[in-house]
Amino acid sequence: MKYPTFIALSLFSTFASANGAVDTARAQPVPEAVAYTYSQTLDIAKVIDITTAADVATACGPVESHMVYLDSKGVKHNLEYTRLGDGCQSG
Repeated sequence: MKYPTFIALSLFSTFASANGAVDTARAQPVPEAVAYTYSQTLDIAKVIDITTAADVATACGPVESHMVYLDSKGVKHNLEYTRLGDGCQSG
């Protein structure tokens, strides 16, 4: 068995997280939601979370959604937008 390797990696990960090597995107507080308009230019470098107010798979019609993302400068944004649910019959 490779117990010494496992122990070394476990200690390394413990010390790395204790020294501030954590995910700073999740550490920042989520800002207040801003409503999206089609004239907005978005600078999305990394999507952190997407949530919807209703079950998108069964909803037929507009559904309110939120997207939390980081821009190219590392600033966290909370975008509120409307999308179409996937529960509508086509045809």
